[in-house]
Amino acid sequence: MNQDLFRTTQAGCLLAADMPLIVETMDLFDNNSVISTYAPTLRPTKPWRSQIVENWSLTSVTYSIKAQWRCILSKEGQVNIYGPGGVPDCVFQVPDAGVSGPASTGLGYVLRIRAVGSQLLVCGQSRQVYRFDWDGQDLASGRWVDMAGPMRQPPMPEPPDDDDDLDALDAWLDANESIDFLDIDGPAENDLYAVGDETWHWDGHTWRQLPLPTDEPLAALHVVDARRIAMVGHNGTVLWGNAREGFRNLSTVDDNQNFTGVTWFDNRLFLASNVGLFSCDPASPRIEPYRTPLTPDLQDTHQLEAKDGVLWSFGFKDLAYFDGQRWTRVDHPDNPPIR
Repeated sequence: MNQDLFRTTQAGCLLAADMPLIVETMDLFDNNSVISTYAPTLRPTKPWRSQIVENWSLTSVTYSIKAQWRCILSKEGQVNIYGPGGVPDCVFQVPDAGVSGPASTGLGYVLRIRAVGSQLLVCGQSRQVYRFDWDGQDLASGRWVDMAGPMRQPPMPEPPDDDDDLDALDAWLDANESIDFLDIDGPAENDLYAVGDETWHWDGHTWRQLPLPTDEPLAALHVVDARRIAMVGHNGTVLWGNAREGFRNLSTVDDNQNFTGVTWFDNRLFLASNVGLFSCDPASPRIEPYRTPLTPDLQDTHQLEAKDGVLWSFGFKDLAYFDGQRWTRVDHPDNPPIR
């Protein structure tokens, strides 16, 4: 096995219950990423198909069910939107986003792309939020527009020139702390949540910061319906509720894991963390470790998604799915098998 080809999964989404779309970075080539699909039903003899994307550092992927678009996002704000069979296929640049790209204005990286209804949304550092606007006919007519307005932080100034002046550097860091959004989602285009260092809600007209029963940073959210929103993050934080009625904190003082992903499956929450998979029934509530019969058990689980009765766990190196009866581990053709 060629170590030069080893990959790390950054994010995944489901085109169908048996077809994940995955974005990966190459372990030895920081500036190159890979887009992969795994389709054992469609391509039983060669289920994996991959394409290298040079000079992109991919961070997120989503699937627009309404438009049947696959949407790939890089940290620098490059977006590739393409349809079934690669038609249509367009590349866009999110204005102002990124750190070292030509569009960068000092706001920082963008970190997540999501499809909500007919909209595509991107969020990132410095409270960046963008919406994709197009004429509804020609994908190439589209453009990314700022949706954050006054909520967005201004670009950060250059840091002090003198690296040895630690007091000046500390003062600069204190004055220019970035407030980052790691995820964005919602039950409707006029009912959106952006979560990260802070949590904000969009009602179709304005953004409002939400008061929460915790000050822990959040990493991900999942929408069951308009009343049931799950948000998860550091130190075992699990919040359950909505912007109108408020959120309950389901966490306990014994929780010390960092939750990085959440989804709803089999009438309960499944939670991805740095120390394994967990589940939670919000009616109880009790957060419990979830053990699979895999040997060895899941080695890492970073993001989760469920579709049509199948739950997928996207780990950095470990990929597996559960059909309600049986767990199956999927070996990556370019990584060492997990045994």
